[in-house]
Formats: sequence, structure tokens, C-alpha cells
Amino acid sequence: MSSRSRLMTLIVAGAAVVVAAALALTLTLNRPKDAPRPDPVAATVPVELKAEGLPKNFSIGVVLTLGQSGEPGSEFNRAAQGAIVAAQRFAQGGAAVALSAQNDGGTEDGARAAVRALAEQGASGVVVATTGPQARAAAKTAEELGLPVILPYAQPSDPVQTTWTTVPSGVSAEAALQTALNGKNRVLLVVDGGEIPPSVGIAQTLSLDGFEQVTDLAQEAAIQTGDQLRPPAEGAPAGAESTRVAEPADAVVVSAATPQRLARLVQALQSRDVSVPVVIPVGATAPAFASTLSELDGAASGQLVSVAPAGGDAAALQQDAQGRGMSAFLSAVRLASGDPEVKNLTDDAPFSADAWAADSGSHDAVVALVRAAALAGSGDPSKVGVALRTMSFGPGEGLAGPGLDFSRSGALTAETVPVYASSQDLGLRPPDEDAPRLVWVPAPAPATP
Repeated sequence: MSSRSRLMTLIVAGAAVVVAAALALTLTLNRPKDAPRPDPVAATVPVELKAEGLPKNFSIGVVLTLGQSGEPGSEFNRAAQGAIVAAQRFAQGGAAVALSAQNDGGTEDGARAAVRALAEQGASGVVVATTGPQARAAAKTAEELGLPVILPYAQPSDPVQTTWTTVPSGVSAEAALQTALNGKNRVLLVVDGGEIPPSVGIAQTLSLDGFEQVTDLAQEAAIQTGDQLRPPAEGAPAGAESTRVAEPADAVVVSAATPQRLARLVQALQSRDVSVPVVIPVGATAPAFASTLSELDGAASGQLVSVAPAGGDAAALQQDAQGRGMSAFLSAVRLASGDPEVKNLTDDAPFSADAWAADSGSHDAVVALVRAAALAGSGDPSKVGVALRTMSFGPGEGLAGPGLDFSRSGALTAETVPVYASSQDLGLRPPDEDAPRLVWVPAPAPATP
């Protein structure tokens, strides 16, 4: 079978899967039907992407934090494989995009060295696919070297004209958190080294530092939510009964230093049958949270709530431009996964091993840099940065996620909303028995009168 025939077969098969998944998710979420809206984007978005004017030998650098033991910053290594999908889509359209990855070692010095190495290799721009201090150090070094830099998973410190982030602003994330907790008056915070949401009214805090084991913390949390009885105190009279707290918490906010530790807290709460909503402001949408929760036999249930821009795999089921953009991206994921010659960013494993986690954030960062270089007609980093500052993108330009406006450092245009965990297999990615089943779905839009 020719490459073109194989591509068409996969696209047709993918379209059938999307239709079946759309019906299943619609029934599950009881989503009301939306009225048709005018849409300037074509009825289909092609898998292949073209970039006329892109200079030859164009390359983009990617900074990663490698590690398998929960190192801070490594939680997005698999998500960052979306960059591979973008490069493959441009290759199908006749535009060669080389990707070069550097490991920052999880340190600020390592991040600076990684960016310098990419500059020496001739990168026209950098995608910093990590978080924390090393992400900020990498961005700062790129600024100093005149390299345009996009951070799909972190906020830079004091960004200049050549630095952008595509994560939600703090204000937007806080507003979504407030929406998720609307009507909750007795919020319990469970924390393991994570940040405390500044604007949330916390009635009580339980920190893992105050308990010998995470199971002990979870038991106390279950008592505070009224899901477990408090046993009689030591030395209580014989026959004393267990008691229930008078004013139980009506929601639990969970915060941890890493997604892996976050998953451990969530699974412990689930094991104690905590029944109130468990709200996770930061870290739950990282692939490392999903994989760790699965390894611990935790459940991806609608009880789990996070905040994120409306998007993700579930967006492919929408009958609008963003839905078509995400559908095209997921078709490209399936296509790349089916080709054993397509490797991951570090070129040491097939892309298919990470296909379940490759996300739109890294993909769209590469799309933006390629579009800017094509507009500039040059791979000169300074020209690419100047061009990108004048541009905005949506599904029509090949984005899979929400729209981006690079006239401002915070390029994301979509608002953050509460999203709910589901274990439903949408059937939109290549089958993988080892992949965790966790998809974040926005709440259905309210029905119009």
C-alpha cells in the first residue's frame, strides 16, 4: 500500500472512530445540542500542514527535563512529544522541520547550558517543555541570546518581546477554581508540598508533614468530610461510640509539589471513600498524574475536578473549528504512531510509546514558530521573533488547541474552565493497553431557553 493510500485509510478509519466516540460521549454527558454557528474554517482540517516560504535547514530546539523518578519538570516529557506530530504534519506538506532536544538535568545551570547548545546548533526558536526554576532559567537564557521562546507548560519570569507562554494566566485559573468551588462553604485543603491557592477560603488544612503515612492523612480527611467516623479517643470509657464531625467539609482541594505526589494523595482519598468533590488546581492534566494514578489503581471518576482551557481530546467531538483542528491532530498522532521509523524527541524510542500522551501544547508551539519563520522567510531567530509578535493563530493555521495571540506574552486566548475526569476511552488515539484512561472533559454548556 502506498503512503498516500495508507494516509487516506487511516483518516477515513479515524473519522469513523470519532463519530462513534462522539455519540458515546454525548450520551454520557447528556450534552445539549448547540445551535449551528457561522464558522470560517473549512469543514475539514487537513492532517498535512504546508508552510510556504519556510527556509531550508530550519530547526527548532526543545528543552526537556529527563527522568523516570518524578523529577520536577519531567512530568511533561511525554506531553512534549506533540512536537514530533507537528514536525510530521509539516513534512507531509513538504516543509522539513528539524527538532533538536536537550536535557536540562533538572537544574537551572543545566537549562542555561541546554539553550546555549541549541543556539550553537542553529535553532531558530526554542520550546521549553519543562516547568519550575529550570524553565524560567531556560527562557531567560533564550532571551539573552535573542532566541524566540515558547513555554507551553510554565510561566516565564519578566518576559520580554521574544518570550511567550501558552498556559492560562493566574487570574484565569483562579476564576475557574472559584467556579469549581461555587457553593462550597467548608473547603478542606490536603497538601503535600504544593502551593496553597491564594483566593480560596480554606476552612481547614491537612498537611502530609503532620502524619506518619499518607493513609493516615487520608483517614483524617475522610473523617473531616463525614465519610468516616472518628473512633473513640484513647482512654475513653468502655462502650464509647464513634462519632461523626458536626460540620463536615463539602469539598477537598488537593495540592502537591509534583503530579506524582498529587496522584498518591488522590488515590489515598479514594481508598477512604471520600465522596465530596476533589478539586485539583494544578498538576492533574499532566500525563504523569494519569500514569501514576493508574499505577496506584486510582479511579478517573467525575468526582475529580481540575481547571484547564477547554480543549484536550474531548474537543475533537465538538462540531466546530476547534473540534476539527483537534481531530486533525489526533489523526496525525495515529499516523505517526503507525510508522515505526518515527522516533521520540530524544530519538531513543518509537513515538508510538508516547502517543497516548502527546499533547496540543507542544504541537501548537512548533506550529507557531514554523508559521513565523515562513512569514519572515528566514530562520534568523531575530526575524522569527519579530514575525511571531505580529501573528495570531487558530485551527485554520493548524492549531489543535485553543487560539493563540502572540501580540502579547500570555498568548492563550481561551478562558480556563472546570474540567471533569472521565475514564471513557474515546477511541481517538492508537490502542495502547498500557496507557492510562483519563480524559478531562469540560462541563456541558447550559441549555438555552
